Amino acid sequence: MGQLPDLQEARRRLGLALKALCHDRWVLGYLRGGWLQPIAASEVSRRLLQSHPLMPLARKALFEMKPLVVNTVVDRTETTEGYEWELDWPAILYAPIAEIGQRPLGLLVIGCRRDHWYTDDDVAYAHTLGYALAPMVGELRWPLSRLNESEVEVAQLLSNGLSTQEIARAIRTNERQARSLVNSVSRKLQSVGEATLMTW
Repeated sequence: MGQLPDLQEARRRLGLALKALCHDRWVLGYLRGGWLQPIAASEVSRRLLQSHPLMPLARKALFEMKPLVVNTVVDRTETTEGYEWELDWPAILYAPIAEIGQRPLGLLVIGCRRDHWYTDDDVAYAHTLGYALAPMVGELRWPLSRLNESEVEVAQLLSNGLSTQEIARAIRTNERQARSLVNSVSRKLQSVGEATLMTW
């Protein structure tokens, strides 16, 4: 698989780093044409790992180049499981991914399903994490942008440790087609070096 095990390790390390923040879900992605293209997420969900347009408050965090916290003050009894979680959940934290003094190239979205208030320390931690993740996101952005939508989905599933058979079931295709997609992803990601993924 070439560099894919390293992508899996990078995802695992990000999960460990995020244990310092209260959350039920997170998505890390790079920016492309006003959309967030996920690199990794806290869970394997087809809808969660697909690209989607940036929410207005995510755009504000990117424009201001600093984390933005959204806390609801009104209880909502109905929640959804799709991308609407950014609108429905009580606490969302948007952390731009950028080198110091540079324009953001990615975004980390963290959310709590239950009432939570992110402190100034939480925001400072997310801001620092945004700087720490910038080299990895910067190096992954170009190789991942070469993948088509099916290949991006396969790369996400591989980074979560799924086998070819499990990927075939997840994307509802036969094992031969899944193996072909896995090989295509591996070839296209050859340009991502181990040092790149491990430096952060």
